[in-house]
Amino acid sequence: MNTSVDQQLLLEFFLVFSRFEYALKASGFHKRHPPNPPHYPRAEPDWDCFAARLRDKFDPNSTIKLKQACEYLLDSPPNQQVILQDAVAWETPVRPNGEGDIQFLLRMVRCVRNNLFHGGKFNIDVHEDTARTEALLRSSLTVLAGCLEIAPPQQQAAYKDARL
Repeated sequence: MNTSVDQQLLLEFFLVFSRFEYALKASGFHKRHPPNPPHYPRAEPDWDCFAARLRDKFDPNSTIKLKQACEYLLDSPPNQQVILQDAVAWETPVRPNGEGDIQFLLRMVRCVRNNLFHGGKFNIDVHEDTARTEALLRSSLTVLAGCLEIAPPQQQAAYKDARL
C-alpha cells in the first residue's frame, strides 16, 4: 500500500474501531430490526443508543489528551461525502440542535472511519493534508478510549476479549 499517512496509525484505528463495534453488538448495543423471515436482521451496532447511555457520564475534560481530541473533532470535524448534482462532493457535517457532544463526537469518529474505509480519503487532490488525517485518526482513537473507560462492564469485557 502506498500512502503518506502513518500505516501503523491506520492499522491501529481500524483494529480499535472494529473491536469497538464488535463489543457494542456483543454487549447489547445493536439496532433492533423487526424480524423478516426467512432472513435474520443484520447485526448493526447502535452507536446512538451507546452515545445516549454515555451522555451524562462522558467528561471531555477528564484528561488533557481527551479534551484536546474532543476540541479538535468539535472544532474541525471531518468532511463527509455527499452527492451533489449526481457527483461526489464534500461537506462539513452539520450538528443538529439538541445533539450532545458525545453523540456528535461518535458520529464524527464514524465519519473518519467511513471516509477511510469507503475510499473517500484516497483522492490526493482533495486530501493531501496528511497531518490533518493523522490528527483526525488520533483524536478518534482518544475519544474511543475515553468512551471505553466509562462503558458498561459487559462492553469493556467484550472489547478486551475481541480477537482479530
